[in-house]
Amino acid sequence: MGLTLPSAKPAPITSADVTSASHIFAIGCSLPAHAASSGKADSWDDVPEDQGYAAQRDAIKKHVERLIDQLQKR
Repeated sequence: MGLTLPSAKPAPITSADVTSASHIFAIGCSLPAHAASSGKADSWDDVPEDQGYAAQRDAIKKHVERLIDQLQKR
């Protein structure tokens, strides 16, 4: 038993991707201008790259919980 690696390569975010998305998040990278200016984008720059799994998990969990709270208020 092992991990199956995906064969697909990452692709740039297209205008169609932005149009069809309800939310766009960037972790550890910058978004193209058309995505960043869409009003749907958020950059989770506080997810640490060098503090291990637990710190990354905690930072992402905080963002997801905040998103869920925002969605529930709608």
